Order: sequence, then structure tokens, then C-alpha cells
Amino acid sequence: MKNFDLLNIILKWKITLLVVIGLAMILSSVFSSKIFIKPKYKSTAVIYPSNLTPYSQESPTEQMLQLFQSDSVFNHVVNYFHLIRHYRLDSASSTIRYELLGIYNENVSIKKTEYEAVRIETLDEDPKIACDMINEMVNAFNAFTLKLNKSKTQELIVIIETQMQKKLLQIDSINTALKELGVKYGITDYYAQSRELSKAYYNSLNSANEKKISDLTNEMRNLEERGGKFHELQLHLDQSTREYGDLLVKDNIFKSDIKKQLTYTNVVLNPYPSDKKAYPIRWLIVVIATCATLLFSIIIIIIIEGRPISNISKS
Repeated sequence: MKNFDLLNIILKWKITLLVVIGLAMILSSVFSSKIFIKPKYKSTAVIYPSNLTPYSQESPTEQMLQLFQSDSVFNHVVNYFHLIRHYRLDSASSTIRYELLGIYNENVSIKKTEYEAVRIETLDEDPKIACDMINEMVNAFNAFTLKLNKSKTQELIVIIETQMQKKLLQIDSINTALKELGVKYGITDYYAQSRELSKAYYNSLNSANEKKISDLTNEMRNLEERGGKFHELQLHLDQSTREYGDLLVKDNIFKSDIKKQLTYTNVVLNPYPSDKKAYPIRWLIVVIATCATLLFSIIIIIIIEGRPISNISKS
């Protein structure tokens, strides 16, 4: 086949092709209008995490991403905006949640950015609802995260206070044992008594008072026999008292934290109602439809002309 056969065919059928192209442009423009496709408006927010403590090896941003995708946030948005009615779904359908979740995921995008932030994008036929959905998602995220953290903190308070009770019982038991040693054997301060008895004993040696020396010897023997136990108990008491003090500090910190009304988001790009639709992109639909129609028309014309497509491609 000679060169330019395809061009000759196009020139021969140019009127028909122009008419077909014109019809394609008109029809695609009409069917992409708001009469047939409801326009949707986009709102966007960029958020950084704040006051978040990861539970494992995840980053604060990854934790925020998971919490934004939680059932708590989803259910709040669904109920707040009455999305079943808003999306014109049948509430009696047995697959209502599946349908609702599908449309929700089409209209709501939550992604991590390269700068460790979270980008939220929403689409809706009402630009104000698209904007308000993001604000309510942030509110629900903060409320859910606060509730979650307070619940975990309350669990820690219960654990610490249980440990404090056990430590108090331990301290009371040690004090009882020390008191018993003091009442029965007169031991109240091992080191001080040991120094005083040693001093008194050596002084008594110069006086040659055998009775006093004997009494001091008995007291020193008593202190030597019972003092080790007293010293051990005293060390144990000091350690238990310090541990109780550490638990008390933690308990006070957790009780202070549970009273705080924290937020967990830093919104660096606030959402706003868009004045320009994001979907559908009419010019793109018209271009694609026109090009597809032109290509299909040329193929039909080639078939009508009786020229195999494979031959036309040769030059």
C-alpha cells in the first residue's frame, strides 16, 4: 500500500469524521455535566501528631494514621452527618455497612506524607460538608485518643496503687519487727548503741567495776546477737520506703495526667470549603471521549474501505 493511504482515507471521510467528532464532543460534554454526574468538591488538611506516645515501634504519625482509620472516628462521622441518608443508601439493606464503607473510602483519603504528617482529603457534593467532615474527624480523633489514653492511664493508676498497698503492708511488717526488737531487747539504733556501749565498756575497764563490766558485756553480746537482724530490717525498711516514695510520685503524675484535657493534633493546613469542583474533570472526559470516538471511527472506516489495518500501518 502506498504511503499516506491513511491520510487519504481521513481526507475522504473528513466530513463524516468532523460530524462524529462534533457529536462526541457535544455528547461527552452533556453527559459529564452536573445533570448526569453530580460534581464533588474537595477539602484538604495536613496534620502533625502531638502528645502521642507510641505503644510499640510505630512512629507517632503511624499511630495517628491508625487512629484516624478507627471505627470510632468512622462511626462518629457517619452519625454526625447522617451519611446513610446523605449518600442515598438503603438503611434496611443487609450489606449497608459494606456499601457505606465503600463510598466513605472513595470520598475520604487519609495518607502519611513524606514529612511525617497526615494528609486528609474529603470529597462531597456539598463543599461545606467536605470541609466540616475533616473538622469532625479531627474532633473525633482527639476525643477517642483522649479517652483511650485516660483508660490506659487509669489502668496504670490501679496497678501502681495496688503496688503501693503491698509496699505499705511490707513497711508495716518491718516496723512491727523493729518495734519488737526494741521492746524485747532494747535495740533502737544499732550503730549509735554500738558506739555508746563500746565507749562505756572501755571506760569501765579503767574503773575496775566488775559488775558494770559484766552488765556492759551482756548488753554488747545482746546487741551483737540481735543487732544483725535489726540492721537487716533497717536496710529493708529504707529500701521499701524509697520504693514507696517512687510509686507515690508516679501515682501523682498519672493522676495529674488523667485530669488534663489534651489535644493530639497540630493542624498546619486547615480545610476550607472549595469554590471549585474537583470531580468530574469535564475537559478530560471530553478529550478522552473524543479521541476514543475518532480512533473507533477510523477503524470502522478502514473496515468499510476494505483495507486491512495491518497493511495501513506499513510504510
